[in-house]
Amino acid sequence: MTADIKAFLFEKLGKYADIPDEEMDMIITKLRSKCIDKHDFFLRAGDSTSSLAFIYSGFFRVYCIDSSGNEKTLSFRRTGQFLSGYSPFLEKKEIWYSIQALEDSEVLYTSASFDDYRRAEKGHPCWNELIKNYVTKLFIEKEQRERSLLLDDATTRYLRFLQDYPGYEERIPQYHIASYLGITAVSLSRIRATIKKSGPPRT
Repeated sequence: MTADIKAFLFEKLGKYADIPDEEMDMIITKLRSKCIDKHDFFLRAGDSTSSLAFIYSGFFRVYCIDSSGNEKTLSFRRTGQFLSGYSPFLEKKEIWYSIQALEDSEVLYTSASFDDYRRAEKGHPCWNELIKNYVTKLFIEKEQRERSLLLDDATTRYLRFLQDYPGYEERIPQYHIASYLGITAVSLSRIRATIKKSGPPRT
């Protein structure tokens, strides 16, 4: 791993915990770099792998397929965020969703067993703090998304997407954004046209 990657990890992981230099050196020895081409997958539904990755560059979507065969976008993941089948990993179950690259990407990954995870929790306190803070962030993100889907109208949800992912609306196929918002691509086109014509509503 290069010094640039180490600095990148310190910057991004430092948002979750204060990691000593020697602990970072230890974790770097366990990481490997992998390029994932646009449209290829990091994980597929049904996988039992326990790979954990950190996005060094690129953009991913997390989605599932419902009983009617429709894709449902659950979330997007970008540079500096984790990729994993976290809940299935903890429950020791197959992954029920897929993680697909929406553009050429590079991840730093490791294959960890459940015992490795438990050892990390019991090792240096920084890793337990990182896990706790990251899981808390995921919980807040999930709760905010559920609230928006239940209480906000489609235009408000789209404006929130633009706020949360600035500049990404032109990088993501519109049908993926529509799926994430819980609307049809036709409805999204209408919302975009209305905003373009009259501007976003005043708050």
